[in-house]
Amino acid sequence: MKKIDPGVVITAIHQCTRKEHSGEARQDVFQKQIEITKAARGVSNTVYAWYGAPAKEVESILAHGFGGPSKVSASETYGVGVYLSPFGLPHLSAKFSEADDSGEKHIILCRVILGNVEKVVAGSQQHYPSSIDFDTGTDDPKNPKWYVVWPSVMDRHIIPECVVCFKSSINVSGQVRGSTHTKYSLEKLFSKLRSSLPPEKIKELAKLYDVYRVGKLTKNIFIRHMRSVVGDYVLLSAIREIRSSE
Repeated sequence: MKKIDPGVVITAIHQCTRKEHSGEARQDVFQKQIEITKAARGVSNTVYAWYGAPAKEVESILAHGFGGPSKVSASETYGVGVYLSPFGLPHLSAKFSEADDSGEKHIILCRVILGNVEKVVAGSQQHYPSSIDFDTGTDDPKNPKWYVVWPSVMDRHIIPECVVCFKSSINVSGQVRGSTHTKYSLEKLFSKLRSSLPPEKIKELAKLYDVYRVGKLTKNIFIRHMRSVVGDYVLLSAIREIRSSE
């Protein structure tokens, strides 16, 4: 994570306990699914992977399990399901976390039963395996950035192990929200981003900006969506470039 956010500070690591009945039941279901997958595929292909979300969603997942598909931008869609990043790429999931009242963000380290993994093309709306030969999806089987666990099996194929709490030095939301009191505006920021994004993200951002300009999105909602499209690192870099040129 320090490669993307040099000032990141890990504030706590919480082990997930399963003392209550519902937690023990989810653990039993997960273990049985490992056995079922191993019997069907030869191996269960169980890995560690990261899931990022706002604090309230993290709390809900720990209490009740995963409740639905991940919310991702159209340019990063590889089917409809729960998106988890590989163990070595926590920063990808971290961008979906949001700071709580204390300024902490959260990502969950999970065990994930992948089974047989199939490639899902970008922009796909697939929400279940393409055939009985596959269990989960990915953007790239050889060099994955995302694992996609389909909604129909998410409660059996994912189990949280611990929550990592951290504070980021990239506080883009606060910096952009204050733009009315700084020399740069959202219009200038949008113009700067257009010069540094691939065509598909420019198109998505342009549509989002048009909706904001006609008053159909509040500023805070617009910024939240913009962050999901652009990514905090790119957004902060654009802000810094604008500041350095003024």
